[in-house]
Amino acid sequence: MPRQERPLEDGDTPVLRFAADLRQLRSKAGAPSYRQLAVRAHASAASLSVAAGGRRLPTLAVTIAYVEGCGGDVEAWRLRWHDVADALGAAAEAGGGAAPAEGEACGGAIPAPGSRAGLPADGVGAGIGDAVPYLGAAPFRPDDAEWFFGREALTADLRERLRHRRVVTVTGPSGAGKTSLLNAGLIALLRAEGHPGPVVVLTPGPDPLRKAGRWLARPGAGPSPGHSESVVVIDQFEELFTLCRSSAERLRFLDLLGSAAAGRRRIVICTRADAYDRWLGRPLLSSALFDDPLVVGPMAPEDLRRAVTEPAARAGCPAQEDLVAVLVAAAAGQPGALPLVSAALREVWLRRDGGVLSLSVLRAVGGIDGVAARCAEAAWADLPEALHRRARSVLLRLAAAEAPAGPGPAAVALSDLDDDPATRTVLERFARARALTLDRDRAMWAHAAVARTWTRLARWAETEAQNLRVHRRLTEAARAWHAHGRPPERLYRGVDLAEAHDLCGRDGHEPTVREREFLDAAAQARRKRRRAAAADRARLRGQRRIIIALAAALVAVMSAAPLVALR
Repeated sequence: MPRQERPLEDGDTPVLRFAADLRQLRSKAGAPSYRQLAVRAHASAASLSVAAGGRRLPTLAVTIAYVEGCGGDVEAWRLRWHDVADALGAAAEAGGGAAPAEGEACGGAIPAPGSRAGLPADGVGAGIGDAVPYLGAAPFRPDDAEWFFGREALTADLRERLRHRRVVTVTGPSGAGKTSLLNAGLIALLRAEGHPGPVVVLTPGPDPLRKAGRWLARPGAGPSPGHSESVVVIDQFEELFTLCRSSAERLRFLDLLGSAAAGRRRIVICTRADAYDRWLGRPLLSSALFDDPLVVGPMAPEDLRRAVTEPAARAGCPAQEDLVAVLVAAAAGQPGALPLVSAALREVWLRRDGGVLSLSVLRAVGGIDGVAARCAEAAWADLPEALHRRARSVLLRLAAAEAPAGPGPAAVALSDLDDDPATRTVLERFARARALTLDRDRAMWAHAAVARTWTRLARWAETEAQNLRVHRRLTEAARAWHAHGRPPERLYRGVDLAEAHDLCGRDGHEPTVREREFLDAAAQARRKRRRAAAADRARLRGQRRIIIALAAALVAVMSAAPLVALR
């Protein structure tokens, strides 16, 4: 018998009403047990039960899994979830909570929109007014500087560069903590120093001139009064190329950027490493603006240890040494581990038992593995259905990539993927959800645990094991063919070509443009060989006929010769 759940009362919150409707949906589906529902939904029974409990707003991924398991309208519930999350966010702001600064992203994995970095929307898990020292997958804001540890040397380096330069560029892979360095590092330090001019944080977005034009205007035309210098921090600079579709507006923005650098502006440009390599090498960008960037990489073990221990110690709830050791070891060699560590610590903090953060609580919430898998599933659930086919193809390529010799996750070269809007959207969404990391010329799992623990991916990989091996060989062969100048002797033939053609007609194994060119060239070469072979066979048949005719004529002559001699 399913356990009885209390009915709603007058005055219940949006979260309770949301949970009650989830329970009603389950009743309409025949009231399956949560264990049965978990099998249908490919989620844990515990998370589904908590979602219907009404203590806090479940994540979007859990909500969608619950609805799918009950056969409900997924799109309607997705919209309903966003409405509730927005209402909770508005209530938090009305109660004094700060709204996220422009350009900050929550990551979409552990925290729910409308809550600060994954804090349960109804406040369960922390006392009223209690400090929560871990922000989850969300970036730090300037007001969070008291919890920002491990980047002191990098912050000092950035501040020193800004003293001596008009323009400073910051780059690094996604998930490395660039936005947090800008907010809780540089901007908080400028505030502490009493910087006299305005400090503005903006992102280009699809309309960069509308959002940023006035802050980049020439001296005298902008909002910077008197002789005080304004500091303009342009975060997520890659949006100038990924979101802005107008080349004219892009060029105008870059002109303003160059003019502002020559005036009473100090500018900090922050961009992902893959964007720095792929876009910032274009001639339209002044090399003077992007020389000698400050690179934000993974934290050293001692810095990561401080980032784990210092916030808890400051909040009066120290972390046990075995918990610290496990987290530091789990993050070693993982390019996007920092947000996952913070998200895991937040869950441990909100579920802490007593005056310490313990390893047992970390294990109870699934550890880094559980956080990584939830990030990936949340990204998939939040992706438009029209992109699921492309996402499956991209993710299976990562699943097929050979694991590195060290502890890091498998990676796929960006050159092995198409540079089309659908592929870029998939990569961006999973990078924002902290499931992928984009670094210079490659995409990789943020943590090796994603490929190991994400149930959906594991199911795909299990059913597609042979196909993945064929596709990996195809990718490598196409890459080598292009790299060596497309020689015909490197093209597929025979069984390899037949297997590749058969594979590329299946779901989740769409060939890239380069692979399609390779297969088309191989097919064309096969047609040429067949035509040549057919011509050779026709020529041989003609020669055979001539030989037979000559032989017949010779036999006739030789047969007639005795008669002629006798006569």
